[in-house]
Amino acid sequence: MGKTVREIAELMGTSSDGLIKEKQRIRDEIKRQNIKVSKQGNKFLIDDSDVERIIGVLRSKTREENSKKNEEKEELLQKIKELQAQNDKLREDNQNKIEEANQISSKKDEEIRRLNKKIEKYADDFKELNDKQMQLNNQQQQLQAQILEQTKQLKDSQKKLLDSAEKSSQLQDKVDKMEKASLWQRITRKFE
Repeated sequence: MGKTVREIAELMGTSSDGLIKEKQRIRDEIKRQNIKVSKQGNKFLIDDSDVERIIGVLRSKTREENSKKNEEKEELLQKIKELQAQNDKLREDNQNKIEEANQISSKKDEEIRRLNKKIEKYADDFKELNDKQMQLNNQQQQLQAQILEQTKQLKDSQKKLLDSAEKSSQLQDKVDKMEKASLWQRITRKFE
């Protein structure tokens, strides 16, 4: 008595989802081992001794494949863990960089505020100095006007003084002439 490909697949415990794939594996193994297939009606049957050989080989291959898949899964899990560790480290480094950048930014902002206060103070000082300079310029102009006025007054006073000195000199000459004049000149009032 023999079994069909479908019966062999069911013997191996294949689910209905994987049935097509498992049937193809069985057919491939039949061809690889050159196993003779007999036909009864519309069914192809495989001898029970050959069925045991096929099942043994396929289970062995399945174990190898599963073992290989498990190893690959383990490797992938290990890589995932490594990548997660790297990701955590990168996230931590990134957070540190963000904090460092925030601190630098905060320090820069504080420095900018400090410099702006200095600039404002210098601007206020400059405005104050500018106002004082304008006051000094006004005072200087007023002093120059006063000096010009006083210089004019001094010149006028000097002129008056010179005129007075000249008149005084003339009067002194007349007095001298009168004192030196003779009696006759005094009477006639001719003092030349």
